[in-house]
Parts: sequence; C-alpha cells; structure tokens
Amino acid sequence: MKKALTTLLAVAVFSLPINALAVVKAGATCTKLGATSTYAGKKYTCIKSAKKLVWNKGVAIPAPKATPNKVQTPVTTPVPTAVPLIDYTKVFSTDDGYLNEFSGPCQLDRNPPEQWKDFQAYYFGAFRCAGQLRLGKYSLGNQRPMTVISPKNNYDKVDSCKIELPDSSNLGIGFERPGTGRYNYKEAVKYPAPNTVIQLIPIYAEDTATPNKSPEEEYSKYVNFLKDWIEYSSDGGSRVEIRYPDKYIKMAGRISDYGLLHTNNWDTPEHKRFNRDVVAAVDSSINFSGANIGIIVAPGGTALDVIKQAALGPLMTAEGRVPFATSQYSDTYSNPNRTIFANLAPPAWWLHELYHAGYGLEDHYGDDKKDINSEYGLGWWSLINPTTGDLTIWEKWILGFTQDSQVQCKTDTDASIHWIAPSSVKTTESKAVVIRLSSTKVIVLESIRAAGLYYKLPKASHGVLVYVVDLLETKRDYGMKLVLPTNRDPAKGPFFLAEATLRPGESVKSNGLTITVLESGNFGDVIKVER
Repeated sequence: MKKALTTLLAVAVFSLPINALAVVKAGATCTKLGATSTYAGKKYTCIKSAKKLVWNKGVAIPAPKATPNKVQTPVTTPVPTAVPLIDYTKVFSTDDGYLNEFSGPCQLDRNPPEQWKDFQAYYFGAFRCAGQLRLGKYSLGNQRPMTVISPKNNYDKVDSCKIELPDSSNLGIGFERPGTGRYNYKEAVKYPAPNTVIQLIPIYAEDTATPNKSPEEEYSKYVNFLKDWIEYSSDGGSRVEIRYPDKYIKMAGRISDYGLLHTNNWDTPEHKRFNRDVVAAVDSSINFSGANIGIIVAPGGTALDVIKQAALGPLMTAEGRVPFATSQYSDTYSNPNRTIFANLAPPAWWLHELYHAGYGLEDHYGDDKKDINSEYGLGWWSLINPTTGDLTIWEKWILGFTQDSQVQCKTDTDASIHWIAPSSVKTTESKAVVIRLSSTKVIVLESIRAAGLYYKLPKASHGVLVYVVDLLETKRDYGMKLVLPTNRDPAKGPFFLAEATLRPGESVKSNGLTITVLESGNFGDVIKVER
C-alpha cells in the first residue's frame, strides 16, 4: 500500500506543467518562444534576446474585484388564499363602497343563504339563472357630493307631480284620485306595502305530497324574503306580520282538477271555484282578521303541475274580506319542465306576481321585441320585469315605500341641480327627481347602485336611470319608457338595456329638457336639469 501511494504522488507531480514548478524571473532562460507564465502577480512571456530564449520583464496582472456572494432567493409558489365570503345579512355603509362581486342577476351566488343553497342549484340547473335570493343591505353613509345643489325646499311641493290615472287607464302606473271608488279599491289592494299582514294558507289533497313538515318549516324562507324586502324598502318605517297555521289543512278532491293557470285572470271560473273551495276547507281553522294577502301553498315535494302560480281574487272569510290571494308553486326541486311557468318559483317572483294580482302593476316590456327602434319600455329593468331587480322609485312612491319628503318635484323652467341618493339604499334623503311635463306625464330621475334587489348589478349598470311616465299610454306593458344614452350598445350587458344608465359627464335630451350627470359617488348622483 505504501509503495502504491508513493508511485501515485510521483505521477501527480510530474504531470504538472513545468512552468508551474519553476520560479520565473526576468532574463531567466525559457524553453519555448511565446510561452507564458505567471508568477508573483505578473505575466511573463518567453522572448528571443541575443539569440537566446529568455523571460521578459513581465506585465502586472490587475487584482480581480471582489464580487459579493450572490444570495440565492428561493422561488416560492404563492399559496392561493380563499376569497372572503360576503355576509349579506349585515347592513353595510355606502361610505365603504358597494360589493360588486356579480356580473349580472343570473350569476350564481358563491355564498347563498343556507336555506337557499339547494334551491339555487336546482333553479340555475333548470333555467341557467340564479336570480335574487337575498338583499344587498346598505345605509347611506356620511359622504356627500362636492357640487353645490339647488335648495331642496324649492322642490318640496310634490302634489303636482302625483299625476293621476285617467279613467281610461287601470295600469297601476299613476296615482289615483282620492275620494273615487277606484281609489278606495286600490288602497285596499296596495300590498305588499310598508304595513302588511300576510296569511299563509297551507293545504293538501289527493294529488299533493303528504305533509311531513310544518308549513312554517317549508315556506318561512319565502315569506321571510318578502318581509325582509318590505322592511328594508320602507324608508318611513314598517310593520310586517306573517301568520302560519300549525299544519296543512286537508282539502277534498284533487287540486289539479281546477286547472289553475298563471296566465288566467282571477275571475276565471276555475280560479273562482278554487277560491271558494279553499275558504270552505280552511275557514274554521284560520283566523283571517286583518290579513291583507293570502298565499296558498301545498306541501313541499308536490309536483309543479298540480298547483301553479295563479291570481285568485279576494277571499270572503268568516272574519271578513281578504283583499286578494295567490297560489304559489310548491317547494319542489324536481321536474321543472312539467309546467311552462315553473321559472316563477323564486321569492323575487313571488313579489312580482303579488303586485300583478293585487295592485295591478303591469310589466314594463313595451312590445317585448327588445329593439330600441320599437316600443322598448324599461327594457328588462325593475322588479316588474324579469330577473333584474327592484321596483322603480316611481312605483315605490305610489305604494308608500318612498316618502313625499324624498321626492323633488320640478315644475319650473329654470336650470337646477339636484342630488339624489341610490333608490335601493336605506335613507331618508331625496331619492327621486320628478319633472312634471303635464297632468298625465312626468320624467323620473333615479340613482342606481348595486344595493337591495339590485345587488347583482355590475358596475357598468351604475348611474342615473331616466324614464318617462305617460298615463295616456293605456296598452298593457306600455306607459313607462327609458330615455337612452346615444353612445351605448343596447345588446351589451347581462340583460336588455343593462347599460341604460347615465354616467358622469353624460347627457340625454327629452321633451325639451337636457339632463346631465355632474357628479357621481357612493352617495348617489348629482344631476343638472335645464331647457
């Protein structure tokens, strides 16, 4: 082993370059012309001098610059963090902005209320539209516009803006003349309203599912949605009472034999017969005293073609007259194609249909051609149009949700500047400018934000809605019409005319007036009106 190690060391030494073993200095003999060697910080070159090969004087080699050691930064993959879920049961301040997490009213809610999770999955799967299953609750914060506005008390005489429906119209888009028979009738059916008593009427029959839960267990989520919306929408306060019997009440025969149909009027013979037979079956079990609305339902799981959504007129009970009633689809998450109107099952549609059946609000589709060169009405805006959002501020004023003190009534011809808060935000500040054009025609200015039933509106839909109310238009679905900006694509957005709102700096002209948005913010919009 020792001999082998000695041999290896010898090989290693004699393998090194000769120049590396010798001391190099200027003038010393070298063996190969042009060879170089470094020693003691100099580089020497072998040159020929007087016929001999010698090392030259050498050239100093610059000292290398110190280079700091590089620190290797480890590459890390960011861990995705969960997007925080929004608790819509809270009331938010507009000072913090609006929670614009949706692209349109049909988008799925990532965090639906627990009681609506199954319904959302069923409804979206059946109709590709999730609809509204909650509210976006906001109170008006402390932020205010910077623009100087005209004194509000110049526009607080609101009676002249309460244009009254002519006798030729019964569309529910104007005020009624006090003291008339129609006024008294409309006051009796002006529900849902800030003060409302809702009576649930649960029945079962041969062709329904067998009850295995209480009516409140199955339908409280629907009726509480109505209550929540009424209370939130009532800027002047409210009192809502919901009454549930303890159990479903047996009705003789088959409900499907009545042929209830959404498109039939309440006075259709089959609807009137069903009305009478329901009262006969339940009157001894339910105290109807003071009820404003009756809602008839069957046990959850009942097939959708057994009991459909239908208007049923007033109920004549032992305790007196209930102004009107409707039937609603059962709490059923299957077979939506068994009836063509199963899409009316969500709670926002309950509201929509109650206003048809009671006060007689009409749809605002116009001719339903979705053509801006035709009679387009309000497009698909408002609760009284499909899937989109809230009642218009004009309708809220008629129904008593918006107070007289929240309306600025403009009757003069002077230029004026007005601030209005968003129509679906809780506040007592002004929410509408109503410009009187005649005894039957007004222009309404309304501020829109993603609040209330509009909580799914994308930001591109925020702004000022400008629309004309014309009571001389007496055809169904007519009488309310948007004034559209000229720089918009009517097909753009998640629904027809989704971007009809005016944005800051934009104007529209209507009936000899120019309406311009001067300033916008979380507080709403500032608008200039001039001739």
